[in-house]
Amino acid sequence: MSAFTLQQEIAYYLTPVELSHYLPINTGLRSATQETMISLLGSPAMPLTTEDHPSKASPTVKKLMKTVKVSAHVVVTAIQPALDSLAVVLKNAFASENLPANGGHDLEGVLGTDGMLVVRLRRPTSGIPSNKISNHAWGTAIDMKITGHSSPANTGDHIPRFIAVLLPFFHQEGWYSGISFHDTMHFEVSEGTAQAWSDQGKFKTT
Repeated sequence: MSAFTLQQEIAYYLTPVELSHYLPINTGLRSATQETMISLLGSPAMPLTTEDHPSKASPTVKKLMKTVKVSAHVVVTAIQPALDSLAVVLKNAFASENLPANGGHDLEGVLGTDGMLVVRLRRPTSGIPSNKISNHAWGTAIDMKITGHSSPANTGDHIPRFIAVLLPFFHQEGWYSGISFHDTMHFEVSEGTAQAWSDQGKFKTT
């Protein structure tokens, strides 16, 4: 049990920290391209808009997707390999934060999400319309937040502490941080990780 109140934990994890202290990020990883994701998991039914169209998920994604409670406030729908990987990320992050050396904080008690599987086009933080499919459409991306607060989009040269905490754990599991394209809340399965999962047979549906 945390020695801090819920409001103290929320304030702690929302505190902005300097991004420069956590650079470089995404070392050895790159964002999964639309072409790669279509080749591995099929294309959603087109056309898409920036609104969610769950019925348009690709046949492979529909067969692989599940809704799972990964942690106290993280209940998401995604494909099974991504859910398994996310569970490892969060388990390790929560355990690390709970260590006395890190203050004995309860990240699990305040960490939430705006979801994973959302079948739509990308919504660039620049506001410029895109005709590219969001990696959320394959259930391989997640937007993180602190419960009761909005997900952080483009936060510039500072990021909320909870994102800074999560960065190394997502990186260890081969997830790419959206900070590289000015979307602080966003983590997605990287190109190499998606390809490796495919090679390991994790996208097979029969």
